Formats: sequence, structure tokens, C-alpha cells
Amino acid sequence: MGRTAADAAPRRIVVGVAASAASVAAVTWAAREAVLRGAVLHAVHAWEPAARGRAPYAPGLRGVDHDGERRAAEALLRAVAQEGLSGAGQAATRPGIAGPLLEVAEGLTVQVLLHRAAGAELLVLGGAPAAEDAAGHLPSGHLGPVARACLRAAPCPVVTVAAQHVAARRVPDPVRKLAGVS
Repeated sequence: MGRTAADAAPRRIVVGVAASAASVAAVTWAAREAVLRGAVLHAVHAWEPAARGRAPYAPGLRGVDHDGERRAAEALLRAVAQEGLSGAGQAATRPGIAGPLLEVAEGLTVQVLLHRAAGAELLVLGGAPAAEDAAGHLPSGHLGPVARACLRAAPCPVVTVAAQHVAARRVPDPVRKLAGVS
């Protein structure tokens, strides 16, 4: 029996990237998992132009730098991916494994992530940091709206990086600068 297109397609692990310490931790985890599975790491940052959804006569639309916004989104993706991959260390590199695929996609975050997750082995997302209760349990609402929507409709298994893995990490300075966080 011959090979099918699905057999020839590379195995992928998709990781959602945003300007947060949780995203850095998610990239680190996803990079290590991609190596273990012999899969390609596909880091995706969904970007929506500031002017999208606003009426053309609305104030503040003049001089919107669409290209500048896209360049900023690309720089953010590179900074988070670099920080996350450096956190994975030597575990993120193995001969015969392709380097990570970095993609900035224009659109709504949930729609972009679900579309890119089609055919992937995993979708990895960072969870919002949350405090544990006295028994050491995380509150049920510790995931943000993007993670919850992806969990409801994902075409593949979803992994969220637990808040306790993120709590000790600080948002790297390059990520803070690109995200406009002081």
C-alpha cells in the first residue's frame, strides 16, 4: 500500500504566542515536546490590526501604520520564541529535526489558532497565572478566554502550561518592551 499525503506531512506541535511569561513557558514546553515526538514546532502569533472593526470615519484611524503593526507583531513573536527556545536549552535541538516555524497570522486569535491546529499533534497554550488555594488546587477559571475557546473546539489535543510553572518566570525585558509593558 502506498503512502498518503497525511503520511508525508511533517508532524507538528502548534504553540500560541502572546506577550506573556505564560507564552514563554508554553514555547519552552512545546519545544521540548516537539523534540521528544520528532515533530516540527510551529509557533503562531495572531495579530489583528488596530483599525479592524472600526468605522472608517472613526477618530484615530488616520496615519495607522499597518506595516509597522505587523513588524511589531513579528518582533514580538521572535522575542518570545527566542526566550522560550533558550529556556528549552539543548533539549530543543536534535539532529534531523527541523527548526521552528514562526508565523504571524492576521486574524482573530482563536480562529487563527484553531485553523493552524488542524492536522497538528498538539496545540499548546500558556495559562494565566493564578494563585492556588490552601489545598494546592488551581481555581477552575484560571484559563483565559482564548484557552477556554480553544479547549472547546480544538481539532487536536490541547495542552495548557499550568500556572505554577509560570509563576516563577518573569516576562523577559525584550517581550515587555515590545508589548508596551513597563
